[in-house]
Amino acid sequence: MITDFITHANGDATTISLPEKTKKVYNILGDYPETIVNYVVPRMIRNKKNDGNIVWLTGRRAFFRFLTAGFRRRNFFSETE
Repeated sequence: MITDFITHANGDATTISLPEKTKKVYNILGDYPETIVNYVVPRMIRNKKNDGNIVWLTGRRAFFRFLTAGFRRRNFFSETE
């Protein structure tokens, strides 16, 4: 999940510099909290089972994202640099 905690520590006082490889993985697999919440919360509300398992980033979704990464350019870190 892409939040300010990835690039800032101590309440925005300290900026964390991420290696390019790390940024690349976040850009492929990451999503903003709003995106994940829109998927997860309705399923949580509908869930009636104990120990229910709601998964956003499934293996299939991760595989598809790596497979299409060259075509779908995402950059979550352009604002912070």
